[in-house]
Amino acid sequence: MSKHIKVDGKLLQVNKSYSQLKNKQKMKITDWMYEAYKKQMSEGISNEEAVWYVREKIDEAQIWVPNFDIEKKYNSMKGRFKKRLAAENVPQHIYQMEAILDTAKQKMYALEQRIADYKEYQTKIQELEAYYTSRQWKDDFAMDEEGKFPKKLKKGVLSEDGIYNMLERNKEIMKILDGFDS
Repeated sequence: MSKHIKVDGKLLQVNKSYSQLKNKQKMKITDWMYEAYKKQMSEGISNEEAVWYVREKIDEAQIWVPNFDIEKKYNSMKGRFKKRLAAENVPQHIYQMEAILDTAKQKMYALEQRIADYKEYQTKIQELEAYYTSRQWKDDFAMDEEGKFPKKLKKGVLSEDGIYNMLERNKEIMKILDGFDS
């Protein structure tokens, strides 16, 4: 029951609806509809003239689709076209500044999380400080000096300067962080 007509030596099926067109054809038509929408907004052409503009492009491309489908599709796409046109008119720096804002907020959140984690870790650092000032540390240090621990053992905790320097740096960092809390 298909209906075909011959146009310029080509056989065209003329009982198709817009939804039955190939995606490539739909994309072309959508582009033409967007062009028509831009003309409608910039030149003030009527809705009928915009649809006629699209119809002419479709005819030139020898795509068959009913007029009422084109008008229906055009009217349904106008909301999307409005948003697309508005996005095209936004200066590029707005998008760039928005990206900077988003990234800054993410980094701030990550930093706040890291600071909270660091503050929570202070109990462990206090535990290390208690060990460093204890008799146990002095005994462990002496055993290391006597060579009673394996040479390949990681012994940063038994270096006097290692723990001391870390504790001093921790105090400086906590002063900075406490200054931000004020």
